[in-house]
Amino acid sequence: MNELLAERPEIINEDAYGKGWICLIRLSDQAEMDALLDADAYAALVENEVH
Repeated sequence: MNELLAERPEIINEDAYGKGWICLIRLSDQAEMDALLDADAYAALVENEVH
């Protein structure tokens, strides 16, 4: 867990992809990373779902 957020929760909005992380997740199979979307791909997916 990111203990810095307890003191400064606004960091999530200010630096979500840097210091504003919430928790670290370790995959048991690194090959699962291939199925994950990056931020741009996720934004495109969400945009397409809304329309």
